[in-house]
Amino acid sequence: MSTPPDSGGGWEPQGWQSQWQQPQQPQQPPRRGNWQQMPDGRWVQTPGTGSSGKATAALVLGILGLVFCPFVCSIAALVLGYQARGEIDGSGGLQGGRSNATAGIVLGWIGIGLVIAGIVLIGLLAAFSDGGSSTVTSAPA
Repeated sequence: MSTPPDSGGGWEPQGWQSQWQQPQQPQQPPRRGNWQQMPDGRWVQTPGTGSSGKATAALVLGILGLVFCPFVCSIAALVLGYQARGEIDGSGGLQGGRSNATAGIVLGWIGIGLVIAGIVLIGLLAAFSDGGSSTVTSAPA
């Protein structure tokens, strides 16, 4: 009887391979933002939850409208907030940030309300003040 060729000291089966393999994670194709490369090389747009830049700007301008420059920043927050909400609603779920846009709109209206309240208050103070001219009558001596 012949012995198998020496391959390092032990017996090794000829032509046998294990059918068991380590579980491997499926390899994800490369992504760039909301774009994904398919195995055939094409790039396709995938649904994402990226936040709208206009919505973020509306929120920031709404906050600035309350603190820094009420009239200009509040109007800009309203314009950008309504634009962002329209774009987000029309994106079919590709854009997020609707709550930021809504918060910017609410803060913009609060800022406009504060400006109007300030104008009314100044008008009332001007109407009810005597203008600072008081006459001093001197008593006869």
